[in-house]
Amino acid sequence: MLPKLHRTASLWASLALLCMSRFPSAGAEDPTENREAQAKRRPKTYLAIFINGYGDDPLPKDPAQFEKLLEAISKEGHFNSVLCKYTPEREALCKKHGLLMVVDLLAEPHVFKNPQECEALLKTLRNNPTVVAYHLWADRFANQGAGRARDIDNVHAWDPTHATYTGTYQSEGLHFLAKSDLISYYDFAWKRGPQKNFPHLLAAWSTAKDTDNRLGRYCTTDAGLPGKGNFNRLLYTQTTSIACGLRAAMWHIGSRIMNMENFQWNGYGKDLAAVNAWIEPMRTEIARIGLPTAIYSTPWTKDWNDRPVELPTDKPAMPPGLEKNPFPADFWIQPTSGEFIMTVSKYHDTDRDVVFLANHNAYAAQHVTLKLTRAAKPRVFDRTTRTYTDAVVKDGSFSFPLEPAGGAIVVFE
Repeated sequence: MLPKLHRTASLWASLALLCMSRFPSAGAEDPTENREAQAKRRPKTYLAIFINGYGDDPLPKDPAQFEKLLEAISKEGHFNSVLCKYTPEREALCKKHGLLMVVDLLAEPHVFKNPQECEALLKTLRNNPTVVAYHLWADRFANQGAGRARDIDNVHAWDPTHATYTGTYQSEGLHFLAKSDLISYYDFAWKRGPQKNFPHLLAAWSTAKDTDNRLGRYCTTDAGLPGKGNFNRLLYTQTTSIACGLRAAMWHIGSRIMNMENFQWNGYGKDLAAVNAWIEPMRTEIARIGLPTAIYSTPWTKDWNDRPVELPTDKPAMPPGLEKNPFPADFWIQPTSGEFIMTVSKYHDTDRDVVFLANHNAYAAQHVTLKLTRAAKPRVFDRTTRTYTDAVVKDGSFSFPLEPAGGAIVVFE
């Protein structure tokens, strides 16, 4: 008979093996093995996700009321997806109104409290065109990071055809989320310090690089005064994040932007609807841009609020978090005017280079000029016509305007 201490250790070892058999180890799978499935399940459009909370499904239970909500968020709010518990009735209504479902696996069936039912449901949803992603977590997870990584692996096994959206607070434990298709976080930087915007973005981008995944972000809807600066700040959050690999935004939270009884928008909601409408023409193109391979920034003289920046005497002033990301002197694209972040990617699984620029200033426009040191044909995406137009290159340089808080896509043929 084993000594008591050894019996206890043996019991714990047996329990651990039982848990591992029920919940497979997140580290058991080589993240490079399933890249083809990974690419197929990646959303084909940028997601603007309506959310009114998670877990207890705080959306209308009555189908008629749920449909009224969908009408409001799709037509007036310019959302293209909604976070909700899955039901066949809701799927039919989302399909009717052209909305994609982000299925909340913190509701029922719960991803780790009820894994058997969750597995059964997800197997029926494989290749479902109305479902676009599964939501697995959206908060601090303290010492439960390994469990969140396990959930990502489980969902990929149960349904390898849809993306996972898994989040944390700021950069807390991001490495546990590395295999999530959408590595997500929240920081509400305009409320807690806009100087934290880029440090958290670059931390999430760095986490995504090894597995070529993309970013998600939980975004505040009340970053400024409604009807005034709020639009600029919400758009700034979007464009700077898109530059760093953001491909899905959950807007926190529905009850702050509309009356959830009659689905009428308030001032914050109208600002957000305008932001969604601004980005909407670019959504498909944004999804075609690969994860950035490089992130560069110009110096700045005005900050995000259009206030003068204190300029050091020994070196150019850089936005917080981008101090180590100046344009290299030997890079083939050089900025000669404008203040912005620029990220370099590949376009739509091709060898073509594509850059995304985001204005460093939420309240003032920029006149951007880029000088090319190698032969290339730049084409700038026009949001009005939803097509690319050839840029006029003179003496190796071309220019275009960048709206306050705006962003731009340039593909090089």
